[in-house]
Amino acid sequence: MKKFWTIVLFFLSLVALAGCQVETEPTVELLSFKVEVIEIDDVVLLSRDIEFPEGETKRVIDLIDESIGIDYQIYPFGYFVNGVGSLYPKEYGVTYNYSFTISVDGALITTGVENIELIDGMVITFQEVSLLDETDLMVDRVIQTFIENHLSTYVSLQGLEPNVVAALRHLNARNYFSPQLGSLVPKPSIYPTDTISNAFKSTLLAKSFVSNTDAIKDALLLMDAQNHYESISLLNALTMVQATGSVRTAIVDDLLASTPDFMDADYAGMLLLALAPYVTYEGVDLQVAEMITYIKENLSEDGVTSWGSANSASTATVIIGLIAHAIDPRSVDYQTEGVDLIEALLQYEVDGAFKWTLESEETDMMFSTPQVFAALVAYKIYRDVYLKPAFYFYYLG
Repeated sequence: MKKFWTIVLFFLSLVALAGCQVETEPTVELLSFKVEVIEIDDVVLLSRDIEFPEGETKRVIDLIDESIGIDYQIYPFGYFVNGVGSLYPKEYGVTYNYSFTISVDGALITTGVENIELIDGMVITFQEVSLLDETDLMVDRVIQTFIENHLSTYVSLQGLEPNVVAALRHLNARNYFSPQLGSLVPKPSIYPTDTISNAFKSTLLAKSFVSNTDAIKDALLLMDAQNHYESISLLNALTMVQATGSVRTAIVDDLLASTPDFMDADYAGMLLLALAPYVTYEGVDLQVAEMITYIKENLSEDGVTSWGSANSASTATVIIGLIAHAIDPRSVDYQTEGVDLIEALLQYEVDGAFKWTLESEETDMMFSTPQVFAALVAYKIYRDVYLKPAFYFYYLG
């Protein structure tokens, strides 16, 4: 019996000793800091608390990487953050228009993210910023707003608006964030060529969808323009399908020989665009200069004046024509009272659509809106390329 109680007391002492060890084991205090990612319009995209034990020796950048992920590159000057988690600045990998600044408790860091001191309670903010001015930021916002609110009106099984389709094709080809044309609608199977107008539209759609244009080219080569506007459409279509030079040259000569009985800024902008691939032809430079002079005589704070008043469609047409000759529509030569043509054009915008005149009560969805969208896309592509080379809107590969 004595032996039994001796064994019981032995095991009880072990339990007591184990209990003492549990009670005396020190607890590890967890501290934390916050990581935020905020887009350029100050919308918080991510806010995450990252915990670490007191006495942690890991770097802040490694703790962030372990918790939410951080994409960075190492340069001689330090670490450059590309993205945090799955979040990247707009147009990452396409342009350098947007990037992140990094601040700790509201103060911009000066030593690089890899050297941030680990402090309990601090807030690290990755703020999206841009070197673009407010007007160029607005151009990007409006393009995205149009895509979100109105693209399905112009690119759907019910119909295709050629200028919008071509603009979207340009965005797709340059990897800008935009829906892929092929994911929205199937490639058209029929391209009407019964008139010059329809043949031009068919050419633009066929090139946008990377369709074979041999049949369209054959039809175009048999067409005869009846007026200056048809000549411009026919020339643009023949240029797109790379028809024989002699046919195109004959149309260029006709366009250089005269102008319509009633000249307007729309025609001037259209002619600038059509002649852009032919600037080395004799006489083209003089005609281009004449059209530019005419356009400058019809500028206002509200854009380009045509048919008695400034309107968005004429302004858009002129912008596309100027860009085809590497002329910046925001330059001082195209400002009136400090307002350039892009600033003027944006005045007509309403939720991604556009009015025809500033006095209009409703947006013009049939005519002005698709033309303005095409003009803004053309301007953006021109603007985003270093040294701003000429951009011919109808060149689709």
